[in-house]
Amino acid sequence: MMMSLAIRRRASGVLCPVCNKEMLVLEFELVEVDHCAECGGVWLDSGELALIGKRAGALHGSLLAALESEKGEPDQARPKRRCPVCRKRLLRARPDGSFVEKCPRGDGLWFEGDSLQTVIQAAGADSGNVFARFLADLHARRGSAKAEG
Repeated sequence: MMMSLAIRRRASGVLCPVCNKEMLVLEFELVEVDHCAECGGVWLDSGELALIGKRAGALHGSLLAALESEKGEPDQARPKRRCPVCRKRLLRARPDGSFVEKCPRGDGLWFEGDSLQTVIQAAGADSGNVFARFLADLHARRGSAKAEG
């Protein structure tokens, strides 16, 4: 089976909520993931988490749906983080102990470091699945680039 990965920049230039650097769009298996090469964070537009979970073989889609529907709360420790789409202040959500932030308007979810991979694994994804491996590789590359730089 042939896998496809495309890397590009958005025309509008989506900015990372953490470091305000322009994020790259990684399109893998027809799912777009906005990735910050600087801090390693990942932004998913609304609905993309469910697509990733499905493609990664996650058995507990209810966990992923709950994350998208959870209300969230303001995080006083991170008051300057803004949604890359609407620029509203992000809200904190904590599924299974992972740190995730979400747009109050429902535009999407922000995952720091390997928290997206952690959430997908908690939802029952098969670690050998091609999409789960893609997420693991994305985090591993960030870790090795950080060690080199």
